[in-house]
Amino acid sequence: MKPLIGIIGQIDPSKNRLFLDRRHIEKIATAGGIPAVFTLDCSPEEVLEHVDGLLLIEGPDVHPYFYGEDPSGAIKYVDVDRDEFEIRLVKMAVEKGIPILGISRGMHVINVALGGTLYQDLNDIPKAIKHDWDVELIGPTQRVHGVRIKTSSTLYEILKNELDIGGTNEVYLRVNSFHHQAVKRVGEGIRPVAYAVDGLIEAIEGTEGFIMGLQWQPEYLPEMERVFEAFVRAAAEYRLRKLELERIEIEAEVREELREQAPGSKGEPDESHHSSETTDNPPDTNQM
Repeated sequence: MKPLIGIIGQIDPSKNRLFLDRRHIEKIATAGGIPAVFTLDCSPEEVLEHVDGLLLIEGPDVHPYFYGEDPSGAIKYVDVDRDEFEIRLVKMAVEKGIPILGISRGMHVINVALGGTLYQDLNDIPKAIKHDWDVELIGPTQRVHGVRIKTSSTLYEILKNELDIGGTNEVYLRVNSFHHQAVKRVGEGIRPVAYAVDGLIEAIEGTEGFIMGLQWQPEYLPEMERVFEAFVRAAAEYRLRKLELERIEIEAEVREELREQAPGSKGEPDESHHSSETTDNPPDTNQM
């Protein structure tokens, strides 16, 4: 059976509707997974009980409260309920070893959940290039700036056959990256693996398991299909491990039940030892 990939949708409070970019669903399905959209009406525990991988997508700014800061005037809009839900989801998924792919805001959520911080607005950083392009005006396929990918990274291994390799330590790629915030201090258990020319972190990945965050929108770039394929493969491997553990647990339970039902087990009479009331020898009635 194909792995189930959980996607957390965004609520539009003004219209009471759930929405997300259809391309996320299409990319997961094309890569061999089954996409399933979840809302905040269920608990993180319920989501993780069913999914084999988590896709965290774009959305509002992560509230600075979650990395120990007060909001500046540059914060645009937030969804604190979604922040709390996804941060808890990431922490629990990491403990369970569930693969995680974070896109744009999703990358920020991963970093904050693991103890990292964010730049609340990139205009506060001297010499930062323009990152806050209006995607509604220029379109999501525009490659607005370049990134350097470390060749020692999992991201590079996934994309290397799609890239024009011109160096030994880093690879240059143009991406559709639209954001006004970015990773500042990297969280525990993850490392930066791609940078913009101004030094801002554009991709992170876990030091163990499949945890990856991309600042750009991979669902609109053809070479990034390899990322979705690698993510779904990792989810399929997690599903197989989970099923194997469940099989072992079921077999152990069956063996325990059989042991308890065996003759001589605790709470069961041992038919090999009969009381005087059930012996085959009748009582001696000649004794007075």
